[in-house]
Amino acid sequence: MKNADCHWVAGAQALVVVLLLIPAVAAGQSDTKREATDIDIFGDRDRASSLSIIQPKGPALESVIAPEQYHVGPSDGFSVNVWASPPLSYQLTVTPEGTLIIPTVGEIPVAGLTLSIARERCLEAIRKRYLRSDATLTLVTPRPILVTVQGEVLNPGTYQMAAYNRVDNVIEEANKLQIRQGPTKPGFAREKMSRRRIIVRHNDGSHEIVDIPKFLATKDDHWDPYLREGDNIVVPENNFERNVFGVYGEVNSPGRFEYAQGDSVKDAIRIAYGFTPHARADSVELTRQDLNGGIVQRTTINARAIMDGTVPDFPLQPGDALLVHGSIDRRGDYRVEVKGEVVHPGMYPISRDHTSLTEVIRSAGGFTENASLQLAEVVRHTVASPEIELERLESIRGGVPPDDSAYYYLETDLRIKKEVVNVDFLKLFNGRDSTQDVTVQDEDIIDVPSLKKTVYVFGQVVNPGHIEFVAGEDIWYYIRKAGGITDRAREGDIKLVKAKTRQWLSPGGLQVDEGDYVWVPKNPERPFGYYLNIVAQSAAIVSVALSAALLVVQLRK
Repeated sequence: MKNADCHWVAGAQALVVVLLLIPAVAAGQSDTKREATDIDIFGDRDRASSLSIIQPKGPALESVIAPEQYHVGPSDGFSVNVWASPPLSYQLTVTPEGTLIIPTVGEIPVAGLTLSIARERCLEAIRKRYLRSDATLTLVTPRPILVTVQGEVLNPGTYQMAAYNRVDNVIEEANKLQIRQGPTKPGFAREKMSRRRIIVRHNDGSHEIVDIPKFLATKDDHWDPYLREGDNIVVPENNFERNVFGVYGEVNSPGRFEYAQGDSVKDAIRIAYGFTPHARADSVELTRQDLNGGIVQRTTINARAIMDGTVPDFPLQPGDALLVHGSIDRRGDYRVEVKGEVVHPGMYPISRDHTSLTEVIRSAGGFTENASLQLAEVVRHTVASPEIELERLESIRGGVPPDDSAYYYLETDLRIKKEVVNVDFLKLFNGRDSTQDVTVQDEDIIDVPSLKKTVYVFGQVVNPGHIEFVAGEDIWYYIRKAGGITDRAREGDIKLVKAKTRQWLSPGGLQVDEGDYVWVPKNPERPFGYYLNIVAQSAAIVSVALSAALLVVQLRK
């Protein structure tokens, strides 16, 4: 039994030794593997830093940079990442000689290459060093560059831009009103600048033609490329009397446009930002002129098929004009407003030139018991609210200017500012007179006021205010009810103001209706100097007349 116990103890000790050796062996294998992969690259570099990938704040961009169009150059900043274990990360900058130095990989020429080609070459070199690891190369800091702008811009000169800027960006800068060191072109008119024949000369001897309107219409980078260091941009003058074509009618941006060599119908429609939903694109009219400006040809073309690519495009010439006809569509939000004493006041849709007044009132639920049909009206093209004008009328009840013209002004002003449709609501709805059933129009206002049951007397009366309406009574009845006229009243110029038409009328023989106004003006108060001036003027006239008479007598002797 003791021998068995000894063997058991010895076995347990051996097991403990094995368990203690396993982590050390594993650690040694791990270290050996790391040495075989990246220990020679980093040495004692902190592993935590190798896992930190820097994402710098980038510039404001109008869109994602196109790798096939962007050309790499000195000072471009890249992030190179090798997804090994642990991952490796470098922040690298293209050298002034145009190379990218990648640690443990080598120096790779990238200047002048497009971003897509430069990336492929760098990744190809990295894969040769790290056979079993993926790698990425990302542009994180586009470089600043210097370019020169010449020609028809406000401030020609050299500008510092970013390599992600396009040609139109630097032209915009060159046309800003600013104080610059150098000459400013006198008499510059931006309309003279060509936007479709801009020349960009690169340092490698190549050049491109920039067409900004075509780029905006198509978003094709070919027409507005990214800038490169040392670019020389020449903006020529444009002659809009000769290099021009027109696109009119149902396009989203009709107008006159600069002509460029090679323009076609498809280009013109794109520059005008396409057809509207109402365009009859299958029957566009093309007008062409001769060299003397005479119309020599009118052609109907199927521009829809041209845009779809099912028929060949049609080349344009200077002076051509495209007219895109539209289909007839008169649909619209035609409506009238019903106000006042109806069951359901509000906005009501109508058909164009087909809805009658009675149909609208029926839709509004009819009149309330408090509706005044006598004062109801249909107002067309109202400029000012009748309620506001009524307040103006009432505000002068204390008196008028010495020339006594205030109420004549108000009468004219109110009638001009409101076009009232000639319809008698009493005859139409109480008398069933269908001849009064007018056709309402868009934006008409149907105003049904409340029963007034009073006549308003104001001006030179003892107690101005509302007097209860009594059918059949004349104007003097209401003046007596208001306490009679004052000593300052000008009795011969009393006016009856009709509530519905706002007409100022002499009261003789007129019927007073509910809601009418009675206006009693006052005699103007004039200072003593006023009468003295009249006497002086009269004396002068008499003196002149006597002198003339004496002269006539002398001449007859």
